[in-house]
Amino acid sequence: MPTEPRSAFLLVRRRADLEHDSAGLTAYLSDRRRRSHPSDSDALQGIWIDEDGVANVPDALVLPDADGGQRKVRVIEATGVNGIWMWCWLEPEAGSFSRVDLLEALLDCFGHDDATAARFARFIPVFAGDAPDAGVRAELQLLSARDPELVLPPIFQDSSGSLVLPSAPPHRAGAFT
Repeated sequence: MPTEPRSAFLLVRRRADLEHDSAGLTAYLSDRRRRSHPSDSDALQGIWIDEDGVANVPDALVLPDADGGQRKVRVIEATGVNGIWMWCWLEPEAGSFSRVDLLEALLDCFGHDDATAARFARFIPVFAGDAPDAGVRAELQLLSARDPELVLPPIFQDSSGSLVLPSAPPHRAGAFT
């Protein structure tokens, strides 16, 4: 088991799948947390909703590095339920990066430009339940500035590792099938 925190993202086929299988996902997360060493920590950064995403789990993402360049960060493990959702861990060397960086990497990875992403994909930022309000607001402002149609309201992860899903927010007709 790793001793460094690892960043993770979740690929989901459709928003309805996230809402429908939340019990299965919660059970998985609870079991994983129960089996983990207390020093192990996985930080779920966001949820990418895209029909092609769960069918084509990436081997790596391209993220910015500290010098302003780019670096390839491997997806070292992925697990999920029959193409409905896939939990993807990035190598510990990924270090810290913003959710905006993750959003950009996912857009590039799945070949979406702004027009196709607006039609087929969405991103839900995920924050720890105890994350400072000011930090959450600041990151949400950056995400909204990037593309308000692409970014959905945030979800929080409680101290047990479970995702706290809000009741389904209104969304544009046809945005999710």
